Amino acid sequence: MNARRNLRPVDTDTTRLADDLRALWAKRDIEAMASEAARNVSPGNATDWGMTTNIQSVLEPIVLGGGIPAPETLPRQALKEAMDRALDTEERDDGPLRYGGAYGFEPLRDLLAERYTRDRGFTVTADWFMLSNGSAGAIDQVCATFIQPGDVVISEAPTFSGTTRTFRGHQAQIATVSMDDDGMRVDQLEPLIQSLLRQGKKIKFIYTISNFHNPMGVTMSLDRRAELLRVAAKYGIFVLDDDAYGELYFEGVQHPPALSALSQCEGVISVGTFSKIVATGLRVGWIHATPNVIEQLVRMRFEMGNSPLLHRMLFEFSKDGALDAHIKKVRAVYQRKADLIAAALREFCEPYVTFRKPTGGFFLWVDLLGGLNGGEVQQQAIAEGLVAAAGYGFFPDRVDTGNHIRLAYSWVPEGELREAARRLAIACAKVAEREALPKR
Repeated sequence: MNARRNLRPVDTDTTRLADDLRALWAKRDIEAMASEAARNVSPGNATDWGMTTNIQSVLEPIVLGGGIPAPETLPRQALKEAMDRALDTEERDDGPLRYGGAYGFEPLRDLLAERYTRDRGFTVTADWFMLSNGSAGAIDQVCATFIQPGDVVISEAPTFSGTTRTFRGHQAQIATVSMDDDGMRVDQLEPLIQSLLRQGKKIKFIYTISNFHNPMGVTMSLDRRAELLRVAAKYGIFVLDDDAYGELYFEGVQHPPALSALSQCEGVISVGTFSKIVATGLRVGWIHATPNVIEQLVRMRFEMGNSPLLHRMLFEFSKDGALDAHIKKVRAVYQRKADLIAAALREFCEPYVTFRKPTGGFFLWVDLLGGLNGGEVQQQAIAEGLVAAAGYGFFPDRVDTGNHIRLAYSWVPEGELREAARRLAIACAKVAEREALPKR
């Protein structure tokens, strides 16, 4: 009782309390309190987050800035109906609205396993899959499981800047090998590995976007795939294959087997996603690996899993061949857009650019000629009403080995692609004209 009488009364003036707290916290440096990883990584730009860029220009901008599915391909009605079916359960069946566990909704993983068994030539089951927050969340999960601060990831250069940011967030060091029209320069790989090992480095992954690369749009050749797998296995290094675009191949073009098919997942961790084949807002992807690797990944999962409601909706949307039918339709859309932008570049831009027409995916990589600088062309293009990413942003050291612009043709309406190429040509011409002026 005496102890209770000695308690000081609590100040219940909440406004004054908040002011007092604000004054105390104003003395603290929040950035200094953050982890070393947080202090050494940026919040990311629009490209890192897969967003279209909101840039003001005199003209209504044409945005070729982000790898996003075309609005006209989004299956709104089918997703609504799938959601209705997902929620149509008995009163006591709260499965769609309850925690879903570490691996994700098993029928959806079964569906993925059936499609992979059919398409990749060896039998897998649901145990070979873990559902994730898109392919970006899958890569984050893989990093959380296998990377220690100071470990090395070998990456292609150029590559997707958002994944580079993920590696740095896990305090990995990034070493690079270059790219050409046949994908990763695998001939550079073993000398780099040996050099890193002599320095005492631990190499955890070789990261590749083997199909319809972001940003280059190219696909790794079969010979290079086989050599990559041999080299990685020789040194005990996982191949991390970011296969977000693998299903978006164009008609009439032969493509090599997936890395997971060639290896039967031995030493290969593949990530996939519904983001590119259906919609980015779904935020559902997957990790595909041998069951013993999946078991390690589950140990480092702490966020209570993804949404069972979305998993069930996607299962209802995808079953009975509906996903296959949807993908077939969207391939045709992106093939038309790739044809249109390639034809328009040839019509307007040939004095200033060269490029390789993509055979799938969302991206066309423009090689600028005549010493044109990618950053300067990007800025002039914005002034002309065209938004596209300069090449330097896709190199981990932000130094473009040439001069490039990435054109993401997937999202923009077909009717704007020719005008986009015309605006790029104007931008190139103006930069070239400035470069030709005598220097003062």
